Amino acid sequence: MKSSALLTALLTTAVLTIASAPVSAQNLAGMWEISQETGRGTRTLMLTLTVDGSMLTGSVTFTGGGRRGGGGGGGPQTIQISDGTIDGSSFSFTVTRTFGDNSFAQVYSGTIDGDMLAGTVEGGRGGGRPFTGKRPE
Repeated sequence: MKSSALLTALLTTAVLTIASAPVSAQNLAGMWEISQETGRGTRTLMLTLTVDGSMLTGSVTFTGGGRRGGGGGGGPQTIQISDGTIDGSSFSFTVTRTFGDNSFAQVYSGTIDGDMLAGTVEGGRGGGRPFTGKRPE
């Protein structure tokens, strides 16, 4: 009888520990559809992430734009992320974009909550701009 009560107590503790644990970094791995509101409407990009401990690697694919401010013309542009980290449900990474002889860094930082991302992008034009993300359908 005592071993049954002990087993029940251990299982209960394990379930409560798992249920209250922060979002796993592994949940951030995979593909994400990121949306940002701009002066020209909603901009969507694809983010592909890999998690290795607290390190975050991957790439961002920007859709091409035509003219000024639209991404330099042409088709999609895929850029590797750098300086990627994850700590619990918080993450950040840097994307360095290049247009001709000009380049600039954008720092993405945010949080994951289930299958949703939310955060800000710093750098480039203007101040911090919010973004949201979800798993592609």
